[in-house]
Amino acid sequence: MIRFLTALSVSLASIALAEPVSQPWIGEVRIDPVYPHHFVRPDGTHLFLFNKTAWHYFSAHRPEVTLGRCRALGANVIRVALESKLYFKDLGIDAWPWGGSRMEPDFATFNEPYWHEVDRRIELAAAAGVGINLTLFTSLHLPDTPESFEAMKPYLERVVSRLSRHPNIFCWEVHNEHVANPRFQEAVGTYLKTNDPHGRPVISSNGTTDYPLWPHAPWMDLALVHHCTGNQPQYDLRDWYLAIARNLRVFGKPAFNNETGREIRHRNDDPVHRRKQLWLSAAAGGYTTWHSWDGCEGIDDGSYAAPGEEFVGPFTRWWSGQTFWRLDPDFTTVQLAGNNPHRDELVPVTLAAASRELLLVYLFTRGEGRRLDDAQVLLRLPSGDYQVEYFDPATGVPLGGPVVHVARHLRDQDPLHLPAFTDDLALRIVRTVTRDQTAIPGTQ
Repeated sequence: MIRFLTALSVSLASIALAEPVSQPWIGEVRIDPVYPHHFVRPDGTHLFLFNKTAWHYFSAHRPEVTLGRCRALGANVIRVALESKLYFKDLGIDAWPWGGSRMEPDFATFNEPYWHEVDRRIELAAAAGVGINLTLFTSLHLPDTPESFEAMKPYLERVVSRLSRHPNIFCWEVHNEHVANPRFQEAVGTYLKTNDPHGRPVISSNGTTDYPLWPHAPWMDLALVHHCTGNQPQYDLRDWYLAIARNLRVFGKPAFNNETGREIRHRNDDPVHRRKQLWLSAAAGGYTTWHSWDGCEGIDDGSYAAPGEEFVGPFTRWWSGQTFWRLDPDFTTVQLAGNNPHRDELVPVTLAAASRELLLVYLFTRGEGRRLDDAQVLLRLPSGDYQVEYFDPATGVPLGGPVVHVARHLRDQDPLHLPAFTDDLALRIVRTVTRDQTAIPGTQ
């Protein structure tokens, strides 16, 4: 059993970095009290949060691989286990923060060399602009009793007193995919919320489901779900992935999926399908993750490329450049006509400002490789002139130049003819001229 690793002499200069991430983790990040579905820095700027699995980052042999991959993908948060025996057969690593061993634990003492390395690697991540989704329990499943909480009290005290000082700790995650001890987790979550002086979000997670775990619990700060699924027919992009993303957005909390399906194991191995999953999640007003082999068994493999990895950087850069936090999901502004031949195939997902002066729209086809040459949507917008820009989600770059769309009346739906595209298309619609408004029929 590997309980800790000798400190590695790794400098940031040795990390193989690609393009710079758009929004690195800088200082503490908290839930925005004004826009409670989103996150804000101390200086008032907003963060497009994108998470990456990195279970054994604290104990892997090459932490620079994880940080270099984050930089290339644009991931600014990694999900890391403080206690874990995940993938032991592949990695031979047992991250054990206590004294004794997993077979003969001593919960009153601690594995000090391991804690020293945890501190060091959190600081290394901070220097690389990466936050930490810190999971306290993964492989240790304690009974749902008051005695379990009392046994873990020294551990919780150590977590708060030692690790809360790091400004790049994003959140405390009580448990990974284990919900058989809800009273224990409530006690742990309440302790963390009460004692962390910096007020970080507290979460926990369930296995694959369509509904967030304990969304009304006062100690659960995010509406959180896992869906470890792929491109199987029963997991339709509209009726599964988009439906779940919309489910998460209704609780007045940030919507967060911090574990999606990964290649091979979950058959989430279609690159374009994975791209669509990312974009529709963001367009539904939530945050998602990149869960792949290189964050699990292959955490030390710097040469691996997951299916669809080439689409992640354009995704994070595009969304990081938008004022997404002031927009909300909208279901009436962009629609398809009832007699539109693409009505069942083409799906619009829209974020809009309350005044409709800005919209971000993602359109995707439920099937793959479908080229649409003559598609159009209907826009219901207040009277005025609008600039419409089209973007290719695969690259994030514009498709042609902006076009002008004139909206006549809010009560009308004006057609917008789309450029030819295959699979998906992104739009940014900005009002440039405002005119006197007319009401929808039946109102005064």
